[in-house]
Amino acid sequence: MIPLFVTLRVRNPRRHFRLWIPLFLVWILLLPLALLLLPLYVIACLVAGMNPLRTAAASWQVLSSLRGSHIEVNHDRSLVLIRIS
Repeated sequence: MIPLFVTLRVRNPRRHFRLWIPLFLVWILLLPLALLLLPLYVIACLVAGMNPLRTAAASWQVLSSLRGSHIEVNHDRSLVLIRIS
């Protein structure tokens, strides 16, 4: 299953904030663009000699495996935490 939410938390000495991003709304907004680009994707895969279905399946697997990821970036006095669920 694709990720549905991202939690972004930023901490620094002056301010702390947390932001919840509903990815399901982003996926809904990107769907018309994906449908418009689908013929170009298929043509590009065929020109490159790749199977469009296999590359789409691999892309789906990579996107699905993002769920449960925790990314932490620590720099001097700032900390950024990203949780994909």
